[in-house]
Amino acid sequence: MRTVLAVTLSVCLSAFADDRNLSQYDAIGPFTIQSVSSNREADRLNGQVRDFLWTHWRQHQRGTVAATYQFVDGTARLSFFIEPDKQGQWVIVERQDNPFSPKVKAKVFACAAFERVEPDRLRQPLIVIPDTAPRQPEQYLLHPLCSNGRDAKLW
Repeated sequence: MRTVLAVTLSVCLSAFADDRNLSQYDAIGPFTIQSVSSNREADRLNGQVRDFLWTHWRQHQRGTVAATYQFVDGTARLSFFIEPDKQGQWVIVERQDNPFSPKVKAKVFACAAFERVEPDRLRQPLIVIPDTAPRQPEQYLLHPLCSNGRDAKLW
């Protein structure tokens, strides 16, 4: 089973790996997450992704996650890479595409600064959770500080 999972993850990420040597990365996934409100399984899986991103970014460890999000009106495939950029800053890179619309160009977002915030996606301003405050990953969201304001990206 582990070999099949590793092969599946490798195939899922290969389209986004560019020149990355994925053998240097810790990996989890691929996940299929049904994004339906009040879905405990989606909350649990999103928490695993979030905890992996937060922990690896803070500890400066290379990592990668693959997740396919299924919405009522479509599907999005996300691949995350935690790695140093060309200047040596640790970043999280998010690549998003639609596996059912290959003509739509993939979107790439990268950021080097993050904070944990209360999990109320509609609240502005966001309420920051101190780094020292213990929280389960289902009880916070990650806010890339490169994305502020009304359209703030939250993971």
